[in-house]
Amino acid sequence: MLNNPCYLIKLVFNFYNALTNPSLYLVPNFIGEFSKDYLPPRTIEKIYTIRHFIVEREKTARAFLKAIGHPTPQDEFVCIELNKHDNYSGFKLFFDQYINDFPIGVLSEAGLPAIADPGHEVVRYAHAKQVRVVPLSGSSSLFLALMASGFNGQNFQFNGYLPIDSKDRILALKDMEYRARKTTQIFMEAPYRNNAFLEFLIKNLQHSTQLCVAVDLEKDGKETIISKPIRDWKPKEIELHKKPCIYIIAG
Repeated sequence: MLNNPCYLIKLVFNFYNALTNPSLYLVPNFIGEFSKDYLPPRTIEKIYTIRHFIVEREKTARAFLKAIGHPTPQDEFVCIELNKHDNYSGFKLFFDQYINDFPIGVLSEAGLPAIADPGHEVVRYAHAKQVRVVPLSGSSSLFLALMASGFNGQNFQFNGYLPIDSKDRILALKDMEYRARKTTQIFMEAPYRNNAFLEFLIKNLQHSTQLCVAVDLEKDGKETIISKPIRDWKPKEIELHKKPCIYIIAG
C-alpha cells in the first residue's frame, strides 16, 4: 500500500489537512487478532497522519502502531498515558501544547476509545476547547457481543465491573437482573477471575434469566458466543481463564 504513488499522494494530502485543521482523532485498537485486516482502510489512512497520542498504556499503543505498519519511526511518536492517579487530567498540558500544530489521537487499550474506558475525559476537554473530534471506525467487544446475543439491542445498559465485596456483588447482580426484564444488561470481569465469575452467575441468577457469554471476540478460530437460560448453563462448561469476555443478561 505504501508503494502505491496515488496512495502516497493521498496520504500527504491527509497529513496536510490534519495539520491545518486541529483535530482529535478517536483511534480504535484491536480486540482480538493484532492484524490491520480488522480495521477499515480509511481508519488506517487517518492513523498514518498522527504521531501524537494520548493512550491508556504506551507499550500497547506502540505495539498497535507497529502492527498496522505506521510509516513513522517508533522514536518519533510522542505519547502520554492517561493516569487515574491524577483523575485523568494530566493529559491537558500535552493536549494544549500540541493540538494547534499536530493532530492528536486517543488510543484505547482495546476496542473503541471513550467506550468503557477513560478516553471520554479527553473528548470532553476537546469539546470545551472547540477542537474538532473525529471518531474512526473499528470494533467494540461490547457491541459485537450484543449483536450476537440475540437479546434486545434497542434498550441496553453497560455496567462495567461488579463490586468486589461479596455482599455488594450479589446486590449489584440482583439489581441488574431486575432491570434486565426491560433493559439488556452488559458487564465484564477481570479475565483471571472469569471461571469463578461464571459459577457465581449460575449460582445466583434465576433459572429463567438469559445469559450470553462472548469469549475471544475477533480471535480467528477461537471466538465463542453462547446464549441460553441459566437453567441450561453448567459450571466449567467453557474455559474462560485469562480470556477477554463479555457477559450479557436479559429477562
